Amino acid sequence: MTMKTWQKLVAAVSGVIILTVVFSMTVFAGGPPLKEKPCGFCHKDYKVIMPKTHPDVGAAAANSCLSCHAPDPARAEASKFSTAIHKAHKEGGKTTLECAACHAL
Repeated sequence: MTMKTWQKLVAAVSGVIILTVVFSMTVFAGGPPLKEKPCGFCHKDYKVIMPKTHPDVGAAAANSCLSCHAPDPARAEASKFSTAIHKAHKEGGKTTLECAACHAL
């Protein structure tokens, strides 16, 4: 294989890798997509699990936490809500769930 052919191959592979990374960041920004109503599978009464310091949400308490705390797909970093949920459900919190319990993988 000649040097020019080798350089073209390296450039093509590098281009594919860069496009794959950019596509993945765009699709998975903010983490993997959530299932439909992921909290409602385990939690039937959201008022019970709200922190004591949480502002009163009135009738909206019948809705999922994600109705107010929806993840922003444009953000690459986790929100405070997401961090707290993962800490409580995944990282040594009250229960340990697999990712697929909440996320559509």
